[in-house]
Amino acid sequence: MSWRILEDAPEKTEYFQYDDATETSVVKTVWKNTEGILDANKAIQSNDIGRGDNNEMHHVARIPPSVIIKWMEEGINIYNKDHGAAVMRKLDDPEYRHLRVNTLTLGKRTRHI
Repeated sequence: MSWRILEDAPEKTEYFQYDDATETSVVKTVWKNTEGILDANKAIQSNDIGRGDNNEMHHVARIPPSVIIKWMEEGINIYNKDHGAAVMRKLDDPEYRHLRVNTLTLGKRTRHI
């Protein structure tokens, strides 16, 4: 079996493969420009980047599609609010510091009255 290119766009390449023995089709997506996202994150890292006026919400990370897919394979869905704690742990992990646009610790939440 060999992979055939379905689409080659600036942001991704999609490949197709068909297995005659099992009669199954597989589509694989390879995301491009991950380095561009990571370089942009590193360039703007600071404690106050993306903070709103009321400090309730702020921009903390840009996660490339390839990393989102990897985390989904590990059982962490960034689009599921129930997985928020797991996503924050991943973003606090030094291995993923390059995804961050600030240097705050996400896993330690405090409530101010």
